[in-house]
Amino acid sequence: MIGNTHLGITGSALVACAIFLAGVPPVGAQEVIELPAEDRWLGADFEELYRVGSMQGDRWDTFGRVGAVAFDATGNLYVLDAPSAGISVVDLEGNLVRRFGRVGEGPGEFVGDAAPMLDLAILHDQRIAVFDAGRRAFVLFGPEGDFERNVPFGGAHWVIIPGLQADPGAESVISTGAVRHFDAPEFSHRPVMRYVLSGDEVLHDTVAMGWNPPGDPEAFAPVLRAGVLPGGGVAFTDSSGYAIKIAASEGGVDRVLTRPFRPVPVTEGLKAAYLERELEALQASGERASDPMQQAMADFRRGQLEAMEYYPEVPVVRSLRTSPQGTIWVRRTGDEPDTNGPIDLITADGRYLGSFALGATNLPSAFGPDGLVAFVERNDLDVQTVVVRRLPPELR
Repeated sequence: MIGNTHLGITGSALVACAIFLAGVPPVGAQEVIELPAEDRWLGADFEELYRVGSMQGDRWDTFGRVGAVAFDATGNLYVLDAPSAGISVVDLEGNLVRRFGRVGEGPGEFVGDAAPMLDLAILHDQRIAVFDAGRRAFVLFGPEGDFERNVPFGGAHWVIIPGLQADPGAESVISTGAVRHFDAPEFSHRPVMRYVLSGDEVLHDTVAMGWNPPGDPEAFAPVLRAGVLPGGGVAFTDSSGYAIKIAASEGGVDRVLTRPFRPVPVTEGLKAAYLERELEALQASGERASDPMQQAMADFRRGQLEAMEYYPEVPVVRSLRTSPQGTIWVRRTGDEPDTNGPIDLITADGRYLGSFALGATNLPSAFGPDGLVAFVERNDLDVQTVVVRRLPPELR
């Protein structure tokens, strides 16, 4: 049993071996904390404050697709509608405070083709940072939604950042997924990046280096998911085992939180079932295609699927998010591959708070002050809604 201690040489070797066998690459001589194997179930009867999202086309909260949500320090909710690139600000009673942003070429407007990839974060001083891949820049707005300036990336390559979180107390944001650079050399690892927005161009550094699976697996590949911690460090998952890594703000992993769950080997039967599901979904989308270009893209994707590489294990962890207080929400894989399982709540210092059973709650899409959480859901009419609830103090 590995205790809550810093390990010497012998202990490190044993831990490296155990983690390797669990499908996780060795991480060196970090502190390794083994959390309990048995789940302790938590209640999820969260107080609902309001919900926004309408199927009526003339209302301000008719969202084509919610691209991102975030809270500011006062509890206002920001909802980014991807098709229109509009940002709605909602108060604690669910009332519209203001709207800003749209597709266009002018100041404070976003490139239409890249609107589905927009993401936002609320900085510590209440300013809003929106990443616009089409402009290769962050667009900064003041607390009232007034356009301030663009902060472009240096160089000519394209960058895709799948998820952002504000860096506490700093004029910077941190990536929460695997960053992709086009027309530039690929990383040998998967970095968690910090983007500093105080200058004329984006400055960036690496907060943590996530493990990159060998080859180019598409199916069952371990995800990189990161969440920001109060001191500016991050918690992240990057491998097939249950190993939540804690990196300090100056970089480098100094703690690994584990639970004794093992990844499931990928069998030929799992591969066949996965391929069948993907091809069925592709066929359904192809039947809805309205032009030859969409048909050609569907045919290209079919060829990719039939030739894709499979990772040899089904990862234990599917996703991860962090609250402002530093509580880590970990979504495990369900009984079947590519399905959701329970959600664990753990702390960066290695305490297990308990778990939510499957179906009790989803992962919050955003965390705010005083226990506010936002969930992006679909109602009975398949209309996207954003539901804001409040967590009890013991779960924040």
